[in-house]
Amino acid sequence: MIHLRKSGRSSRRGSQAVEFALTLPILSMLLLGLVDYGWYFLRQSMVVNAVRESMRLGAMQTPDSTDLAGDCSSCKSLAASQIVSSLADVGITVTAAEVTPSIENVSGACALTLSPTIEFDPLAGLVATPDLYDVNAIAFLTNVTGC
Repeated sequence: MIHLRKSGRSSRRGSQAVEFALTLPILSMLLLGLVDYGWYFLRQSMVVNAVRESMRLGAMQTPDSTDLAGDCSSCKSLAASQIVSSLADVGITVTAAEVTPSIENVSGACALTLSPTIEFDPLAGLVATPDLYDVNAIAFLTNVTGC
């Protein structure tokens, strides 16, 4: 008499496919989360650098002769237009009205200040990411007094 035995392997043949099907959504969410957060931090770095360089450029301007004491319209307009163009270069669309700097007295000195809120568009959007880049920038003006 011949005895046929089933190997233990054949009875577990489908278990690997079931385990893979159960873990695939979790692994996919982790991967998409990494991609979205990587995208967020890359874009945040681009926004911060654009704002920093634009504020620096605006802070080095000399006020026009028509400006009042403590005001520098060329500082504000140049910084705003530079931010708009720098962000457009990296694919972020904002208007000059959304990123208009102001001149304030900070610790007894005139400073160009800016607090824009710039929207973030995630790539996948399957995990919760921040909706906005919240940047605060202060650049002390070298050629403006009387704030």
